[in-house]
Formats: sequence, C-alpha cells, structure tokens
Amino acid sequence: MSWLTLLMLLPLTLAVLLSGIGSARLSRFVRPVNVAGVGRGVAVPGRGNVLYRSGILAFALVAGVSCVQWGADEPVGAARHQLKIVVMSHVGAPILLLFFALSVLIVNRTRISLHPDGIVEEIYRRRGWKVTTALTVVPWDGIVELQPQTHPNPALSHPHWYPTIRVAYRAADSESDQELTLMVCEKKVEPNSLYALLQWCRDNPWARAQLGHDDARELLRPPGLRERIRADRAASISAGRNAVQ
Repeated sequence: MSWLTLLMLLPLTLAVLLSGIGSARLSRFVRPVNVAGVGRGVAVPGRGNVLYRSGILAFALVAGVSCVQWGADEPVGAARHQLKIVVMSHVGAPILLLFFALSVLIVNRTRISLHPDGIVEEIYRRRGWKVTTALTVVPWDGIVELQPQTHPNPALSHPHWYPTIRVAYRAADSESDQELTLMVCEKKVEPNSLYALLQWCRDNPWARAQLGHDDARELLRPPGLRERIRADRAASISAGRNAVQ
C-alpha cells in the first residue's frame, strides 16, 4: 500500500505544479538578473530537472537496497518473489541509474528574462563535457503579435495540451517575421501573469523601464486563486454569451 500511495501522489503533485494551481504566490526563483550586452531585467527561469533527477535517483536506490533486504527475509521456496527481486535489484536499479547519469550529462535549459529593451531567451545546452549557449533578443517595438496557444505533449498517448505564448517579431536586419515560442508551462510563474506583463510592456513603452528596477519581480505576482477562478468563470460566461449571439 505504501508503494501504491507513492505512485499515486507523485503524478498528482506533478499535475498540480504544471497546472498552475499552486502558483498563488510569486515564485522565489523569479529574481533580478543582469545579462551581458542587454542590461538589468527580471529572470523567469524554468522549473528545471531537479525533481525529475531526484525521483529517478530515489527510485534507483530504493529498488537496489530495499529489494535486496526483502529478498533476504523471504523463504527460499518463494521462487516467484525471488525472481521479482532479482529483476528489480539487478536490472531495474542499473537502468534507473543510467537514466540519472544521462539526465546530468544531457541538459537543455531555457531561461527567459524581461528587460527594458525587450525579451531575452537564453538556451543552455550540455552534451557531456561540451557546453553551448544561444542568446536571442526580441525588442518590444519589433513584436508583431502575442498569441496564447497550446502545445501538445507527444510523450503522452492521450491528448494533453500545455500552455504556450507565441511571440511573432520582426528583427531589424530581416524583412520576414520570426517566431519565439515561450513554454510558459515550464516556467516558475503563473502563465496568465507572464502573458499580461508581456502585453503591458509591448503596448506601453513608458512602463518598460520598470523591468530594470530591483522590485521588478513584483510585476509577476499573480492574483489570488479565488480571484483567478472568478475571472476565469466570468470569461467563460462572456464567451458563451458571445457564441449565442
């Protein structure tokens, strides 16, 4: 029963974190940042893989240690139980340790920061001992469209959609529009708060300077959970009335 409870609580906790239900308070990971060549701003980091790596390592240790201990307490005649112990301890634990090693050696991390000059996307890639970074700066005046969208998760067999923000912009040295997709479901902020701040800075040039202040992180503080539920309900009712009309 303890294993069953653990397997039920892990996906439920992950679902709550990804849905934004637990984002009623401003994340402590949102902090001021100074990017070389761009200046001061506020960083919107991703959730990272700490929980993922810790879970894999914990399962590997539990499978390798606990199963051996259980096997020593079982009678010799329990062949079926002994087979399960051998499979979990001698096959399952090494595979989990291999996944843990790969999660450390292969890293893709994207950090978004908002500055008075625009949106900065910094992509960090690690392949073993080789590390590369890519920096993209999207000026506020070059943003053509901000469109909230959903992104399907190809890893799941059933339909599951994650919230994203599509930023269409035009660079100074390009005649065609380019796109920047912000995976807000992977950020440590409430998605609607980030989208509202992006709209506010795009439409109000005078407000962009506040992103360089020390208290700029307060701009991403979301409203309370009850207030968000009321706003969502009001928007659903309004959309239903418009559809009827």
